[in-house]
Amino acid sequence: MTTQIAIRLGDRELAALDREVAEGRAASRADAVRHGIAHLERAQRYRGEEQTLIDLARTVDVIYPDFEALYDLPHPKLD
Repeated sequence: MTTQIAIRLGDRELAALDREVAEGRAASRADAVRHGIAHLERAQRYRGEEQTLIDLARTVDVIYPDFEALYDLPHPKLD
């Protein structure tokens, strides 16, 4: 099932979609939007998997105590 939605984009956002089409990375603006959504889905999945791995790492014996501080480091935004 598909659902059509209407959105308003600024000139910069529209130009980014048009570049994707012009450079052959997307067949249309709609295709470029779908690619962007797929990127968001991967990022969401990555964040969930990352948290699962961190939680798992905290439940086992510490093998490398020097790495414990890495658990709480800030992560750069994907945008």
